[in-house]
Amino acid sequence: MKFVNRKEELKQLEEYYRLSSKRQIITAVSGLRRVGKTTLVREFIKDKKALYFFVYENKTSSELLKEFVKELREKKLITELEEIGSWNTFFKILFERCKKYVVVFDEFQNFYNIEKSVFSVIQRNVDENQPIPIHFIFLGSLVRLFKKIFEDNKQPLYGRVSSKINLSPFSLKDSIYTLKLLGYSDLEEMLKIYGVFGGFPKYYADIEKFDLGKKSYLEIINYLFVQENAPLENEVLDIIKQEFGKRGSLYYSILSAIASGKTKLNEIANFTGTKESSITRHLSELEDKFGLITSFKSLNSKKNTRYFIYHPLISFWFKFIYDKFSKYKIGDEKEILSNIKKHFSSFFGRRFEEICREILVKLNKENKLPCKINYLSNWWGAKRIDGKREEIEIDLIGKNDKLKDILLVECKWKEKVNPLKIVRNLSEKSRYIKQKQKNKYFIIFAKSFSKKIKEFEGNKVYCFDLKEMEKII
Repeated sequence: MKFVNRKEELKQLEEYYRLSSKRQIITAVSGLRRVGKTTLVREFIKDKKALYFFVYENKTSSELLKEFVKELREKKLITELEEIGSWNTFFKILFERCKKYVVVFDEFQNFYNIEKSVFSVIQRNVDENQPIPIHFIFLGSLVRLFKKIFEDNKQPLYGRVSSKINLSPFSLKDSIYTLKLLGYSDLEEMLKIYGVFGGFPKYYADIEKFDLGKKSYLEIINYLFVQENAPLENEVLDIIKQEFGKRGSLYYSILSAIASGKTKLNEIANFTGTKESSITRHLSELEDKFGLITSFKSLNSKKNTRYFIYHPLISFWFKFIYDKFSKYKIGDEKEILSNIKKHFSSFFGRRFEEICREILVKLNKENKLPCKINYLSNWWGAKRIDGKREEIEIDLIGKNDKLKDILLVECKWKEKVNPLKIVRNLSEKSRYIKQKQKNKYFIIFAKSFSKKIKEFEGNKVYCFDLKEMEKII
């Protein structure tokens, strides 16, 4: 598959490579599984003197060392007769004979369970060979463990990293570009596929690998995940098992709660049958250590927090597969696919908000919004009717603190939307926002509109349908 974008990351790596011609440089590249770390680094080293080592989790320390020594022989960095019997000797040779090389260790965190002493060996060699020009790149997928290795001050490699790259998923723009390379032209279908896979390049590579280009989102899901012996039937389980290990039952329940629409702390606690105080730590770890969820606080509210699953495929899997796992395993494909087709729009509604958020961020960077904004998030509040508290929400709010401008945004994954009705509703809700509003602007995203409007009660209205969105993307 054609290598797509990653221009900024390649630029960073090239700069670190330039520096490594004079001194030792260690770069830690982290990111969720399937985000494209290996592809990025392979693209970077393709025209350089480089060594690539993959730290297989299911191999013993001695097996791994023998495999790495074989690589040194093939690159003629050691002779056929030379023997390397320890990790200390292995790393000494790297420093002695690989000057001005790029040396890559993929899934570096796996050493933690295979041979933890390697970290101390590396630390000692790094400290003793500071002036030697060499560029080490350590790639890591298990976010929690990778962070611990380099950021825990009790670990040997704490403070030894020269530079860090946290690889994010593809942007909406790059994902749509990739889908076009795979033969797609209909934006609605491309957004549905993006809604499931997000910006994780691995899944687009699988669409190409299994000749699924131009297939619908449902056909792709069936082929990759649902049919008997599907290529990726264990994909999500493998990802989260590696992160959580054997003690992940509560994490699974929390993710299932969020995927089913329970986004508040009390709702998640009730769903999991756990006290609120007992799951706050788990929520924090899911966000900060594992990188699997994200939290949003409503404007001017420290308490009104909601949680969403960051990884779209994991969100999809927990919503449509997790609680039907027994049926999934016995191959009841039709029922699962029927359920996905029936309820996909409700799942995609939240994903569509994220797509609209990306579009707004892009427009803001390009100064194409009616006002420059420095805040963009969901909003939740409440109003009282006949003494009763009623919750209200706005899909997205953007604001400019200095100018007191505010954007009120509604995201509707529907056809022939009536913008006047939506704007009236937004205007009513805006009365309950505890924020000074000098200038109000309304923005509506939808598949299509019954009739677009440009103004409401003296405030500008912007209607973006799929055609407009495609132009922006």
